[in-house]
Amino acid sequence: MDLKDSESANLAQIITNQIKMGIEIEKTRVNANNELSLRPFPQALGRWQQYVKGEFCTAQMELVLPPYRKVTEAVNFATELAEAVQRQIMPAEKLWHYSCPPKLSAYIPIGEATPEINQYRLKCVQKYDVRQLLNNGVHINLSFSPTAVQYLVQRYQYADANELYLQIAQYFMLNRWELTYLFGATPLADASYFDKPLTRPVRSIRSSSLGFTNDVRGDYRSVAAYVAAIEAAIQSGRLFKPREYYEAVRLKSGSSKAPQTLLNQGITHLELRTFDSNPFVASAVTANQLRLLQVMALYFASLPRLDTKQLPAQLALAHEINERVALESVTHRCAFAREGRQLLTEMLAFVQAENLPLEYEIALQHFQARFENYKKTVAYQIYVRAKQMHRPQTVTKVSYR
Repeated sequence: MDLKDSESANLAQIITNQIKMGIEIEKTRVNANNELSLRPFPQALGRWQQYVKGEFCTAQMELVLPPYRKVTEAVNFATELAEAVQRQIMPAEKLWHYSCPPKLSAYIPIGEATPEINQYRLKCVQKYDVRQLLNNGVHINLSFSPTAVQYLVQRYQYADANELYLQIAQYFMLNRWELTYLFGATPLADASYFDKPLTRPVRSIRSSSLGFTNDVRGDYRSVAAYVAAIEAAIQSGRLFKPREYYEAVRLKSGSSKAPQTLLNQGITHLELRTFDSNPFVASAVTANQLRLLQVMALYFASLPRLDTKQLPAQLALAHEINERVALESVTHRCAFAREGRQLLTEMLAFVQAENLPLEYEIALQHFQARFENYKKTVAYQIYVRAKQMHRPQTVTKVSYR
């Protein structure tokens, strides 16, 4: 039911049917020995081929789902797609569901694409440690229907959709560490990933400075400031292309990667890029995870406006907190557990006050339990399962093609 057809529009209708979530899931193909596959990118995936794209390394693939309004439908399709691709590439290969790369050899084939993308990938190989570029993750594109945007803008007195999306992006950036704690899923990596071995299991290698990152920080004070910061980084040579902007949240306008499009056409959705793949499920994400993000988006929209003068310092501090949480020992309580529980408690009160469906209350309680007991986190569970199986290997030199 569209809001425009309802006489009593409310947040329960929005969260149930007016938030689109388009999921992108990165996976790696490995051989029977769980080593990076050297086989060509598959081109015979049948009807599933339309949902599969090549990535940086030939062995990597991106599963791109159409946007869904129902979280269960999104997760079910992600599972179906991943399992279908797995069947198509067997028996020579299988999918690696872990975010950090598998055992690496001295040769890592780089994927072939358009001349422009090939040039970009070559520059990345020269600039970054390619092992870090092999980290996989989940990107979630979140948007509201036009009628939901209209309702939220009116209810919370935003100037327009840009201001609405920008506020939500600001709060996601400030609270990224909470998502790193809840969904961090890379406590360990094969020894071939490191020059120096990791001394202890952590919450998220991928979401830390040891993962897929650079030192370009975004400016979320306004859309113009966001665009200007990316363009300045490109002009100074700190970035090659807009696609190299690796922050946890991207402002997006349609399918365009050009920052100027945001100024001309406005924000249409947010791309949340901070998630490790959950290796316990083929879909890489869970329904409760998506429900949490839906609640967060609505709750953040309801919060007071942030002081743009203070925002850069707040974002810098949030970045430091995320780094600390990502590299905390997975065998200890989070240093910010109290703050994490507090945010979820406030969101739970929001869910109850707005009479949102019961499954959202259950989801928040599910994640509260992870702050109350760190042993319930995905990262800890992976560590427990992996500590008896981890066999370090050493690669002294890595070459690329």
